[in-house]
Amino acid sequence: MTRTGAMAEVTQYTLAALDMDGTLLNSDHTTTPYTRAVIDRAAKAGRIVALCTGRAMSEIWGHLKDNPGVSYVICESGACLYDVRRGHFLHRITLADGVVDAVFDAVRGMDAGVQCFIDNQSWITFWSDEDMARYHVTAFAEAFRTGSKRVADVEALCGHSRGRVGKINLYFAREVDRKAYPERINDLDIALKGSVGIGWEISPPSADKARGLRLLCDHLGIPVDRAMAVGDAANDLDVMGAAGLSVAMGNALDEVRALADAVTDDCDHDGAAKAIEQYML
Repeated sequence: MTRTGAMAEVTQYTLAALDMDGTLLNSDHTTTPYTRAVIDRAAKAGRIVALCTGRAMSEIWGHLKDNPGVSYVICESGACLYDVRRGHFLHRITLADGVVDAVFDAVRGMDAGVQCFIDNQSWITFWSDEDMARYHVTAFAEAFRTGSKRVADVEALCGHSRGRVGKINLYFAREVDRKAYPERINDLDIALKGSVGIGWEISPPSADKARGLRLLCDHLGIPVDRAMAVGDAANDLDVMGAAGLSVAMGNALDEVRALADAVTDDCDHDGAAKAIEQYML
């Protein structure tokens, strides 16, 4: 691990907020025995390990079984906060019904695969290998299928789920459509962030990972400057900026590495676990 800026001593940090894809999870979208053991050691030492992800809970349950040392989940990009030990949500917000309608109106005529989160269940319109390739998400195909349910008409499903839609992800076949889409929704009160492939994540306006981390720290009575955030992508920048220590994965984007206080190994060499060892244990 390398340092890129000044930071406090290694034993200061009591909470780790870990992104999942490209961070906690390796290229096979799993955690290694080494990483699981480190998380378990951290939990037994009284440290708090939280997942901090854009995923819905339906895409996370299996990973919680593999990593019983995880205590909390900041999911749906900060729209939800879940207490794993007690099995209930501490915080949840959803998209306004009018916003959901407008999101679907704006994507008409564009070739996009759609994913929506309803009551923390992921629903997707794309399923086959051809679909995954078309929407540039082949690397995440297994993760999509294992954590999602397939629906032919996701817009109709959302229409029957008023007040319960937490997030909508759009995965475009063409870059030109992705670039054009924000102009179609620029008057909506939403949080818009880049997603995997050539996609967009559409969340409630107050939803971001940094706010989720602050809510968790407030709930636990932990100063946010005693939290460490580990990530690799642009949607991790806000939470890394909020935490007391920001650690970029070795496979992180250049802009993430530039912001970080430290850089750890990549996701295929247990970088997140090594950050926990160095700065929390």
